[in-house]
Amino acid sequence: MTRAGAHVAATLLAAIGARDYARVAACFAPEARFLALTPKPQLRDHTGPDEAAGRYRQWLDSFDPFEMTAADWEWIGDRVRIRYRFRGRSPERGWQENEHTAYGRIDETGRIALLTLSCAGFRPARAPE
Repeated sequence: MTRAGAHVAATLLAAIGARDYARVAACFAPEARFLALTPKPQLRDHTGPDEAAGRYRQWLDSFDPFEMTAADWEWIGDRVRIRYRFRGRSPERGWQENEHTAYGRIDETGRIALLTLSCAGFRPARAPE
């Protein structure tokens, strides 16, 4: 389980950083549940790989440019904690940054069965120098 969880955590981080939504979807089990608490406050509840990847597409696609500025993961008991920060320029709001912290349960196939995520919200940021 540890090796599979490490692989899927690293793969998910790389896929998010590349905005590769097919690879994001491949990290999730067919019946996976993806819960995301956003600052609105709103709890977004998604089922399956396509809905999970679709949520990431909605969050990230409008940024040009886009970059992941920090990313890490570690085991917390039988869960994997995945954390990343990203920034980009939104056509509507200018430069923004955000951070997500998520906790995942990995199934026996090495894919994410459950991911619960907390979102810091899109925060105004300075343009890179």
